[in-house]
Amino acid sequence: MPTLDIPITLLDPDGGWINAPVHVSELDELPVLLHFFSMNGVHGAADFEELQRFLLEFAPRGLKVIGVDVTHSEKELRDTNAVEAFARRYGLRHPIAVDDGSMAQAYGVEKTPAWLVFDADGRLRHHFTGRDAVRQLRPVLERFTQYDMSAGAPAP
Repeated sequence: MPTLDIPITLLDPDGGWINAPVHVSELDELPVLLHFFSMNGVHGAADFEELQRFLLEFAPRGLKVIGVDVTHSEKELRDTNAVEAFARRYGLRHPIAVDDGSMAQAYGVEKTPAWLVFDADGRLRHHFTGRDAVRQLRPVLERFTQYDMSAGAPAP
């Protein structure tokens, strides 16, 4: 588990972006969910179904969701067609960073899938992995998206 309170500043993936790039300045005063995954991950379909539910429920309430594909090959970094096809297959329309592993390392992600929640001040507050991650994640997203956006971040 990484040390919490890490700022969300490392959004310049070597492999570029799928769907749309994200700049840190776009995340000011928004809670952010970084979803680290690997295209060859075993939990894929169920995780992406839950991710779609989170997007439908929490994006209108201010949550910014960013996917991070942790690649395992140089080919994938040079040619993002496979990642684009994967995103289409799962209906992923949110921004996805194609990471060479440096973003995962910076945020202490050792295995995928991993779900990192940043508060509206851009600080890492929660890091979930494993089978129980989605169940643990929901109440955190509820708390981080139910406050008035002009009132600032909720307590971690």
